[in-house]
Amino acid sequence: MDRGDLEMAARLFGESSKLAPHFKTFELLGECLIRLNRNAEAVAPLAAAVGLGTKPFRSLYLLAQALHGIGVNDWALGKLDEALDLNPNYNAARELRETISALHPLQKSDD
Repeated sequence: MDRGDLEMAARLFGESSKLAPHFKTFELLGECLIRLNRNAEAVAPLAAAVGLGTKPFRSLYLLAQALHGIGVNDWALGKLDEALDLNPNYNAARELRETISALHPLQKSDD
């Protein structure tokens, strides 16, 4: 991943996650997939990272990125809220939340 070979890194993280599931392995796999613009594929490993982590604010942030990338913005905003609940000073999560909110304001129904 550090060398920029994201395809190789994703393959190795995927293999590693099958041998010994760990939240960081899933998180890094998801990050690689996002950087490869494979957001839909990133959702499952990032959700696994959230489930396995004890304070998964970075995993939640990455999951929100992937969800935003596939157009599931309401869920992305919810994941960012969870990340900010765990770490209120997480500026990247706050900035992404502001960006998504500005691009996709909630529509009010005429009930």
